[in-house]
Amino acid sequence: MGGALGAPAPAPVAAPLVAPTTCGGMKEHYRKNECCGKPDKAVQVAPACPYNFNKPTCAKAEPQAPRDLSTGATGTKIPKAATLNIAQQALLPLANVHFHLGAEHKSDNYKDDTDAKAYDAKAAGGRRLAADPRPGFMCSKAGLSDAEKAPYTFQYCKGDVAVGKTYEVHYVHSSAGYTAEDIKDVDIDLLDDGLGGAANGRGQLNPMIVVKAQVFQIVNGAGAPKPADMLHDWTVPADDKDSVMYPGSTTGQSHDDATCSPYAITWFVSKKCWKISAESFDKMCKMKKEQYKMEADLYPHGSRIIVHSNWVTPASYVKPLA
Repeated sequence: MGGALGAPAPAPVAAPLVAPTTCGGMKEHYRKNECCGKPDKAVQVAPACPYNFNKPTCAKAEPQAPRDLSTGATGTKIPKAATLNIAQQALLPLANVHFHLGAEHKSDNYKDDTDAKAYDAKAAGGRRLAADPRPGFMCSKAGLSDAEKAPYTFQYCKGDVAVGKTYEVHYVHSSAGYTAEDIKDVDIDLLDDGLGGAANGRGQLNPMIVVKAQVFQIVNGAGAPKPADMLHDWTVPADDKDSVMYPGSTTGQSHDDATCSPYAITWFVSKKCWKISAESFDKMCKMKKEQYKMEADLYPHGSRIIVHSNWVTPASYVKPLA
């Protein structure tokens, strides 16, 4: 609308644009603002984003994840961020659920790195493995019955998902996530592919995030555990004594011991290997696809190489879940 009644309308000013960063961008900005022949015309150029999105070196980052949770594992990086507890996590909506091939964490119960070593050896030899997820630690297959090892054809989970293999499922809770009340009159899904909604959903750039990690070994057979819903929360019992919490970061194959994650994350991790029926694991993917239209997270993600002790918290910061 115009200015005050009787006052002259203010001179129009060209709308702000993203600051041009190339000669082509400057040329387009010049054209859109009709600058030709008007050297004194005032235009607006939006300032460059003040945030630096380059990932930090590990020396500058906060403590990282995955941490070795095996007996006697050490760390030296003192955290500045506090670890959230169970009651605080309960306030954070579930924003994403994804899974990694193999366990990213390591514990006394999942520590077989045979597949990881083979993958890393081929990668070091120059083989292009970008399309293949890096495997993490596996639960032992010793003692599995023939029925438990029987093949299963997955209908909804995609990629390298198979009976006998191990997967670490991450339940990502974030203050940037949506609750059912938030989306009552909006066409938005509570869960979505990737960590975008957890990291900066609803315009937040510094959300509080808790990731609950549970390591599953897929088995078959009539006796295999079949939870009705393993999508909306982990299946670790509330009185489990073998789960821990600690301060870390986001994980994934894009980080190593040189380039680290910029995010500070609270981790809840079960140190047990949990058997899960192939049917239930596939049902989790089915619910992702049909209820939330997810696609990318029907595939397993690659596992980050276990972080060097220089970049993880001391053992005193790994505490029983409470």
